[in-house]
Amino acid sequence: MSKRDYYNVLGVSKGASEREIKKAYKRLAMKYHPDKNPDNAAAEANFKEVKEAYEVLTDTEKRRQYDQFGHAAFEGSGGFGGQGRQHGFGGGGFEDIFGDAFRHRGQGFGGGFGGFDDMFSQGRGRQSRAQRGQDREFTLTVDFVDAIQGAEKVVELPINGEQKKINVKIPAGIKDGEKIRFSGKGSAGVHGGTAGDLLLIIATRSHSYLERDENNLICNTTIDMVTAALGGEVEINVFDSRFKLKIPAGTQHGRKFKVKGKGVTSRKGETGDLLVKIVVKTPTNLTPEQTELLEKLRATF
Repeated sequence: MSKRDYYNVLGVSKGASEREIKKAYKRLAMKYHPDKNPDNAAAEANFKEVKEAYEVLTDTEKRRQYDQFGHAAFEGSGGFGGQGRQHGFGGGGFEDIFGDAFRHRGQGFGGGFGGFDDMFSQGRGRQSRAQRGQDREFTLTVDFVDAIQGAEKVVELPINGEQKKINVKIPAGIKDGEKIRFSGKGSAGVHGGTAGDLLLIIATRSHSYLERDENNLICNTTIDMVTAALGGEVEINVFDSRFKLKIPAGTQHGRKFKVKGKGVTSRKGETGDLLVKIVVKTPTNLTPEQTELLEKLRATF
């Protein structure tokens, strides 16, 4: 079955910026993540498709090759071979021009071009080249609070055929889709080459009443209809911080109150705001007395 266009997979235009691509990836990765779709084969397939598209389109060299050759850039020597003959490239220039693309294919998707360089090397009487090991990527799902405040975890991962424990320091303010890199912890190199890197892609679990919008922290706070109508106070509890917020009379559902500088501090040191979002709760299972009082109130409008 033919693959879908990577830009269509992420729902972005061909000229999309890296920021637009990352934003689209974050939204779709959250939607299809296996933790949110257990035992859902279709969601898992979509998640892998989105991840593959993101890895290609955020890598400058891979994106250039994809824009020029499409999926053929990563599907075997046939696609590049046809291009080489079409433009009249000889045998010697073929490896020089397309060598980087083959090496990226081997590292990025675990593909089978390992013997390609060896074949040319032997034909020219050279020794096999040292090749860097492949990078290994894993998704690490963390609690919302740990992503905001930072934490340390010990995770066990399959590396080079063995289960290894890795001490992971989760930086405060890390976002969904951001990566933690461990140099030299990936697959072993070939012919004396250096080992690849280990990359952990962060996925954040949902919180019961907190949300994140870039560096702003949204606190969904429920109040009753009487407090919304008459005004009052509500206690706000965000992590280790508690304070009283004054609710003006006539506050509407969905209104947001901003508390400057109390949001998320990103890995770059930028701090957003805390936005207290009001959720007005409509009462149910009213007593006869409560119903009578509301009927009297309604009669006054």
